[in-house]
Amino acid sequence: ELKNISTKRKIGKTTYEVVVHFDENATETMQDKLTRIMLRELRRKSNEKKMILIKKSLTSGNRCN
Repeated sequence: ELKNISTKRKIGKTTYEVVVHFDENATETMQDKLTRIMLRELRRKSNEKKMILIKKSLTSGNRCN
C-alpha cells in the first residue's frame, strides 16, 4: 500500500497542506498528466484572446465616421 505524501507551506498567516496520492492503476505518467493540463490551459487562454480580438473587430466595424 502506498502512503499519501503531504507537505505544508505557510504563506502569510495561512498554512496550506497539500496531500498527494497516486492511483496504482493510472495509465499516464505524472509528466504526461501535467503536460496535458498545461496544454489544455494554454488552449483555453488562446481561445479567450481570440474571442477578445473578434469582439474588438466586430465593435470597431460598427462605428460610424
